[in-house]
Amino acid sequence: MKQFRRVRDTLTLTLYGVDEQLGTVREFYFDDQSWAVRYMVVRTGGWLLGRDVLIAPIAIERIDDRDASMRIKLRKEQIEQAPPIEKAKPISRRYEEAYFRHFGWAPYWQPGPTVWGGPSPYPQTPTTSLEKPLVLESPEQSHLRSSAEVTGYRVQATDGEIGHIEDLVFDDQDWIVRYVEVDTRNWLPGKKVLVPTGRITQIDWHNQSVSMSLTRHAIQSAPPYDPSQLITPDYEVRLFAHYGKEVV
Repeated sequence: MKQFRRVRDTLTLTLYGVDEQLGTVREFYFDDQSWAVRYMVVRTGGWLLGRDVLIAPIAIERIDDRDASMRIKLRKEQIEQAPPIEKAKPISRRYEEAYFRHFGWAPYWQPGPTVWGGPSPYPQTPTTSLEKPLVLESPEQSHLRSSAEVTGYRVQATDGEIGHIEDLVFDDQDWIVRYVEVDTRNWLPGKKVLVPTGRITQIDWHNQSVSMSLTRHAIQSAPPYDPSQLITPDYEVRLFAHYGKEVV
């Protein structure tokens, strides 16, 4: 069953591969156009000398909240032999091409009606042959952004600034960021609210701000969000009613 998760809470999970413990999640890379989570950045243990590696959501088998773990369908050897992220920052489309070839997965940027490319929802079926040419937008074109980067950005309503981005909230079925958690403490001390990513009109990476198609009052008066509580269908209905727009 789909569950909404904060990026910050995911960072507390221990990551396990097919054969043993791998490390912990440090941050996410998401597509700044579709808001799809493309990769997790994982800090490995001593077996790779603390190297950072990328893990795509297609590799995730399950998340177990009982023991705060995430299981992926990869062996340590597969990860060891993957293209090293240190040589690829910022992550380019050339790096992604090599990455998907290594694991034999269908790349998400191939033409298709969904944010994951092909006609079926993510995760996609692996490619049958690694020799099959990939359809690329451009060798260097990429829209990846770090969750750690956008956290803390100032929130600009249509009539002025109000608070900052505290966290991102994604669903663990489609791996798409559905909401941003906004801390309005500049105006209402301690109050946090969720705003659908569809309400974001612009992200100014240079000035570290996020613009929304909402007034300050609309954000201020939204149903309060408690990060310690699950996001329920009833809560989403309240958000829908408040913002007057379908919550995707």
